[in-house]
Amino acid sequence: MVRRSAVSLGRPCDGACVFCAQEGLEPTRQGDAQVERQLDAARTGGADGVTFVGGEPAVDGRLEAFVARARSLGFARVGVQTNGFALAAPGRVEALAQAGLSDVHLSIHAAEARAHDWHAGRAGAFEAAMRTFSAARAARLQVVVTTVVTRSSFRGLAPMPRLLASRGASGWCLQVPRWRGRAATGADRVVPRLALALPFALHALNAAGALGLPAFVSGAPSCLLGPWASRALEVEPRGSGEACDGCPARASCAGVDPEYLARFGEGELGRCEAVARDGGDAAVRAMFVGVGEVAPASLAVLAPPPARARVGLPLLGRPSPAKSEVAGSSPKQTGEALKAILPGLFGEEPPTPATPAPKG
Repeated sequence: MVRRSAVSLGRPCDGACVFCAQEGLEPTRQGDAQVERQLDAARTGGADGVTFVGGEPAVDGRLEAFVARARSLGFARVGVQTNGFALAAPGRVEALAQAGLSDVHLSIHAAEARAHDWHAGRAGAFEAAMRTFSAARAARLQVVVTTVVTRSSFRGLAPMPRLLASRGASGWCLQVPRWRGRAATGADRVVPRLALALPFALHALNAAGALGLPAFVSGAPSCLLGPWASRALEVEPRGSGEACDGCPARASCAGVDPEYLARFGEGELGRCEAVARDGGDAAVRAMFVGVGEVAPASLAVLAPPPARARVGLPLLGRPSPAKSEVAGSSPKQTGEALKAILPGLFGEEPPTPATPAPKG
């Protein structure tokens, strides 16, 4: 069995992701001794690989030295989880490869710059991630990619599999955001309704499989995954509702954040049969070590619902009126008018036309 541990260098970060689960925590850096203790614990615990996480571990100038240290301790695989911004500097990926880095875990949240940069909270983030991707592959490093599924991204997931497969990605994971940090304070523009978003996600994962790209999902309840529950990554359960009581799949289910249930209820959830996880691609699965540290629930603010729902979608330019559009000054019609036009909607039969009197 392949085992990999996450080793944190601290919380400093050069990004401002709209779903950052660490928002509210102090951006402290782990000392050398603390990092050494994490490496020793991972080694004695039987892990054969480690991934350095943050924050953004690539902003730490000690990263190369810690990669070399991990190799010296006997770890066969050493990776870094990154947004790719700092690693895009000329020669940085090459230096890490020489120190012993074996793989890069990139965050890429859309297949084009405008959408990815919005999610990353920084202009140029997509271009930097692509430069890091290319440099890593040129240095013969494996690259896996995580895409966080948000309200703004789930309808645009379809182009991702071809983009990643064409660049030589070793694996892809679709991650449901945690209701923590910025995702909590901005939940109504970040966290999607799962029953709406997951069909798009599963379609994209199916497309990835057709291209030979190992694809996984993380943080979604089993009842909304269907047969794709076999591709769910093992994570610590988030929470559950009453609908989950006695569910055969509960022991292996990621569950749902309690804050999500408080906002949306549990109408999307239901009992389902347990699906065994696919045992293939174990080495690739192991590279997805999770989201790292998250803010505690006490810092996850349940933002109030919008005071008023949007009544119209924004349109580009001035729409042309319909040919039979009713003017605003027209008198209002009551339900009786509709009843006369469509009596079937009201459970009534239309009146029988009168039989004309015979002539003559």
